[in-house]
Amino acid sequence: MKKVIKIMFIIISFLSYGYLLFLLTDFGFLNNNVVLLVAFLLFTMLLVFSILIFRLKNKLIKIIICILVFLIIITSLLGTYYFKKTIYFIRKIKSNDEYNYYYVMVLNNNVYTKLSDIKNKDLGYINDEYDIVKEKFNIAVNDIKYDSLDSILEALYKKNIDAVLLSDSDTYILEENNEDFSYKTKVIYTIKIRRKVGKTVKKSAKEPFIIYISGIDTYGEISRVSRSDVNIIITVNPKDNKVLLTTIPRDYYVQLHGTTGIKDKLTHSGIYGVDMSIKTIEDLLDIDIDYYVRVNFSTLVKLIDELGGVDVYSEKEFIPYTDKTLLIPSGMVHMDGRMALAFARERYAYDEGDRHRGENQEEIIKGLIEKIQSSPLIIAKYSSILGVMEKDFETNIDDYFIKSMIKLQMKNMPKWNVEVANLNGFDSKNYTYSGGDTILYVMEPDYTVLNNVKNKIDSILDSAKE
Repeated sequence: MKKVIKIMFIIISFLSYGYLLFLLTDFGFLNNNVVLLVAFLLFTMLLVFSILIFRLKNKLIKIIICILVFLIIITSLLGTYYFKKTIYFIRKIKSNDEYNYYYVMVLNNNVYTKLSDIKNKDLGYINDEYDIVKEKFNIAVNDIKYDSLDSILEALYKKNIDAVLLSDSDTYILEENNEDFSYKTKVIYTIKIRRKVGKTVKKSAKEPFIIYISGIDTYGEISRVSRSDVNIIITVNPKDNKVLLTTIPRDYYVQLHGTTGIKDKLTHSGIYGVDMSIKTIEDLLDIDIDYYVRVNFSTLVKLIDELGGVDVYSEKEFIPYTDKTLLIPSGMVHMDGRMALAFARERYAYDEGDRHRGENQEEIIKGLIEKIQSSPLIIAKYSSILGVMEKDFETNIDDYFIKSMIKLQMKNMPKWNVEVANLNGFDSKNYTYSGGDTILYVMEPDYTVLNNVKNKIDSILDSAKE
């Protein structure tokens, strides 16, 4: 019986480590030469242990060997668990889906509380997707199309219609331009529409590529359309190991893709979907964006709290406009997720406004990198960190590209040269495509800076092709 147990013990140790090596190799974490070396050393060691377990007479040495084999099994099982968790996370965050919400809204002081209450009533709409949305209704309504948000809101306020159908983007704009909108209206029915976004790209990490980072100003569901308050372009040249980071201010005054005439703030492009943000930036910089990564407020708060906070340098003491119950002191400050988010969003406390907000966001990123590199708790919290982030992080980067990137990194272990070239502009006020008759703050592009950034991006991409 003891002999059978010993044999099973040895077989389990061989199989567990063999399976882990197979997984690491298949996904690209290890190249073939490393696998052969590790496999040879490991199986030689296990073979020696197996022989000693059966041949040695000294019980103490046998116990020590059994403990070593047991540790090998535990290590391989833990490695397999963490690897599987990583792969699950990578596949979970990959998505080409985006959700737009539509709301049937009425005046707050009327008796309507549910969709059936407006049966055969007048319903105003302006959205071109109305026919798709209407399929979700289970009642008949008298639909009336309006040409603008101003006209449909006026009709509702004057009670010329009983209800309106508005999208997420519509409500964002109305809330931004009408302080009383949220108080005067209420939602009686919500419709969720899924649509495909992002082009499908199949690239190797050996080729130059561009990634768009979009930070949307919402909590909760990451696939929901929203304003894009953080816009970062990452241009990568794998041949020369160069990376260029380009931050575009949220209020940059740009021509939304597919529109003519009045321009808009870049942040507003997000309310029409991530594709609109991508195509608008492609038009602005004359580039092709290969991949996008989307994060939101929840991502930052949960990650920092899971890490136990981060240490960030604050240039001055201030009360953040997004959370007036907080006081952020000057100097090095230990911040939890809530404070870090308020710090990253602040612009009114600084003379430079939105420009300084970008610097605050860079300080948060530095704090996160330092915490991840220095904290021994990262390994212990690795699984929970992935679990926290999987619902608040989204990308169209596929497994093939990730495998290619990992193989390139593991093979050459390159040291990346990171440069920063941020867009800038001039404070101004103007009408916006989304703002109707309201004049809003915008940042007029500094075209000298814009052209310099475009040249830098082109230089990095062109040198990778030489």
